[in-house]
Amino acid sequence: MFKIIIKDLKLYGYHGVNPEEKTNGQDFLFNVKLSLSEQAVRAGDYYKDDLAETVNYSEIISIIKGINSSSKYDLLEALSGKMADEILSYSPLIDRVSIKVEKVNPPVKEDIGSVGVKCSIEKKSITRVLQFYLSIGSNMGDREKNIRDAVRMLGEKKPVNILRVSSIYKTEPMYLKEQQDFYNIVLEGSVSDGFGPFEMLGFLKSIEYYLGRKGAGIRFGPRVIDLDLLYYGELEIVSDILVLPHPRLKERNFVLVPLAEISPGIIIEGIIIKDFIKSCSFKESVKIISSW
Repeated sequence: MFKIIIKDLKLYGYHGVNPEEKTNGQDFLFNVKLSLSEQAVRAGDYYKDDLAETVNYSEIISIIKGINSSSKYDLLEALSGKMADEILSYSPLIDRVSIKVEKVNPPVKEDIGSVGVKCSIEKKSITRVLQFYLSIGSNMGDREKNIRDAVRMLGEKKPVNILRVSSIYKTEPMYLKEQQDFYNIVLEGSVSDGFGPFEMLGFLKSIEYYLGRKGAGIRFGPRVIDLDLLYYGELEIVSDILVLPHPRLKERNFVLVPLAEISPGIIIEGIIIKDFIKSCSFKESVKIISSW
């Protein structure tokens, strides 16, 4: 069996439980081993000599760099697991991934070389999970009940796991002012990758219909319930019925504020979400009225 080895890749990141680690950052050391299937290196009695037919280590490095820079993780276990998952899914030629992530200057008093974690995953043992974020709003009828009913129905769907739900916010209408204030939340969930974004979209529309939203109605106008996908894993989709990430996410304070509450490490346009919100000139009021 052949292995691709990436040794002592040093990157600067913002991971750790301590607030100063997410603010100041530090150096991290990444060591990765990929076990390749026989078909990745051999064709009959011959060893392949074509980069296009095997796994390009520079692409693996790009995956590591992208995950390291796109989010801020509390735990190295979560960071290494995410990387191992993405690398294993990169190519069917990869049978096993082992990745070690170390803090080379950990925030401890002791004289120590490094601290870190090691994660190993085999293809046969992985069940790929996609993380999603969803915005839910209502400004007709019993607004809080509408939102709680939507979350309950979402959680009853077998492949869906609800991980975190924000507080309930009372928000001023943004686009069409002459209507009642909205109640809004954002939630984080996960699904197996067999449940795709368009299947999720259809399910969300069925919840809206069941709760009384019939037809499109006035654009940006009153609605009993509104469920919008914000992110679905790292998928980027542009279609007539679905665009991901949500194209209006960056302009909606009523989405950004609850999103920042449950996932403060999200990066928007290269900066942490709370700093992004501060950089914008939002006028509409967004206030917590109830914890979830």
